[in-house]
Amino acid sequence: MRLLLATFAATLALTLSAAETGKLQLSRPEPAPAAAGARLPVRTAPAEQATLYARATGMLAERRADIGDHVRAGDVLAVIAAPETDRAVERAQAAVAQAAARAELARANLRRTQALAEKNVLSGEAADLGAANAKTAEADLLAAEADLKRLQQLQAFQRITAPFDGIVTHRQFDRGDLIQGDSTTAGRWLFQIMRVNELRALLDAAPALALGVQPGQTATVEFAELPGKKFPATVARTAGIIDPAAGTMRIELTLPNPGLAIPAGLNGTAQLAPAASAPPRLLVPVNALSTRSGRPHVAQVKDGRVAFTPVTTGRNLGPKIEILEGLTAESSIILNPNALLQDGQLVP
Repeated sequence: MRLLLATFAATLALTLSAAETGKLQLSRPEPAPAAAGARLPVRTAPAEQATLYARATGMLAERRADIGDHVRAGDVLAVIAAPETDRAVERAQAAVAQAAARAELARANLRRTQALAEKNVLSGEAADLGAANAKTAEADLLAAEADLKRLQQLQAFQRITAPFDGIVTHRQFDRGDLIQGDSTTAGRWLFQIMRVNELRALLDAAPALALGVQPGQTATVEFAELPGKKFPATVARTAGIIDPAAGTMRIELTLPNPGLAIPAGLNGTAQLAPAASAPPRLLVPVNALSTRSGRPHVAQVKDGRVAFTPVTTGRNLGPKIEILEGLTAESSIILNPNALLQDGQLVP
């Protein structure tokens, strides 16, 4: 009796399955419309910025730049008066002259002792002593020249210069103030300078978006304070790591600013264009998806049989959804797959 019931149930299931497969609605994926990119908040920052400290100790004799001044690379921003360093340089110059004279005398003595030694007037030991004295004098000259260069470098530190073209954004100290060179005290800097003829636009993107962003990808940046203007930008770099606190990745855009119309620190919005290398995407009806083992699948017909294929989905466009991986444009997908369909089942 049990055997008869089992046979009847199997026959009924096959009959129902065959009946259902005969009613399959098939379709093909269609190309998805081009993605519009992503729109994210950004904050501008200078392309370069530097905080200038003093290496020389003395009184601030001249301050040639102030907040808002446009400076060129190498421009002198301030001059520190350090008479002690100036006198030390003069003494070092005199020491070099003395060492040079001693070296010249030692070379002359060496020439004489060598000539006399060749005539057997002096012993070989005397000639060796003259050679040693000449080498010692040459070494003393090199040491004096090195000390002079060191002091001249310290003297050069009395002039504070701009490292690049930019704008002085902050300054401390006035003429007559005491400047402590090589100070480790926080906040003892002289100037802060920024290069803003080009800006960095900083944004933080979710991993799904950040992993698809490539250097060279274009973008458009807008600011509420500058209505009606759109500024072209380019992706310069990505951090390559996910911030464990925020769960986002830092992306930097290069934003040209030739007219200096955009100040650093301004908040705006960036519209990222789709990457040129982005793979083509397909659209399928939402009712073609089914969930198996917690992952979306699409049932399709392959070689006359049902095949449930795992897929990676993208944008949900309402009645249709993007498929990023798993299907091709030639795939024959099954709409509204029911629970009776089995993987590998023959389709009549």
